[in-house]
Amino acid sequence: MLPMRWVCEQSCMALDALARCMPEASKNTLRSVLGDGRFFVNDQVVKKNLSLLPGAICELKQKKKFLDDIEILYEDKDIVVVDKPEGLLSVATDRETEFTLHAKLKQRYGQVSTVQRLDRETSGVLVFALNGKAREGLIGQFANHSIIREYRAIVIGNIPQKGTWRHHLVEDGNLKMHVTSHGGVLAETHFERLEERDNLSLVRFQLTTGKKNQIRVQSSYMGFPILGDKKYGKNDEFQSDRMYLHAHHLGFFHPLTKKKLSFFSPIPFCIR
Repeated sequence: MLPMRWVCEQSCMALDALARCMPEASKNTLRSVLGDGRFFVNDQVVKKNLSLLPGAICELKQKKKFLDDIEILYEDKDIVVVDKPEGLLSVATDRETEFTLHAKLKQRYGQVSTVQRLDRETSGVLVFALNGKAREGLIGQFANHSIIREYRAIVIGNIPQKGTWRHHLVEDGNLKMHVTSHGGVLAETHFERLEERDNLSLVRFQLTTGKKNQIRVQSSYMGFPILGDKKYGKNDEFQSDRMYLHAHHLGFFHPLTKKKLSFFSPIPFCIR
């Protein structure tokens, strides 16, 4: 089930607003929902029985589901959307076939098809298809660049306020991507600096294309490597316990129902 949203037509208490969409629930159940942090008003969590004003936008989020330490943001018979933790492979490689997100999902759902992936070092929102028709519908949206893919990252250096990078990328024999002036595949990335401090920048990235290591390669090439990126970064004075790249927002149309879906993962880092 997707989160439920509605608008308060008149002043009421939070428990009364909740009772509107949970008419069979007891008072104790409603209080438990508040305490669990699943009730939001104007995009802010409400855990107490506060008074709400007319026009307040209310949202009841579903109870969180987990597969081991992986949060399931959404599931139905066609797709599953998860919040991938940093350090876990999305799919199998020549060196690792068992301990992957894809393998974990197959244990739960059976048939699971990949339509996108995140690097092992990258965390955030990821969608998988559970049947052929769903896979075909999602791949079509990725191909025509209609899917919203928004990332957050901390880069080294004071990146410009905003802009767009367009480069052609090519992969070498060591499976590393490079910017090239001859051939290759086009990679287009939009960026906006959100905050900067002590030669670090918090950046919003939005992908038009989705090539392998795209943000990491382009950021490094332009002189603003991702903090903690051991593959494309550089030795620097900053101590980092991870690569600071996170898939924050994924938006697309359900491949079968055509309903517009949007998923967010909280940003797990900030500029200290």
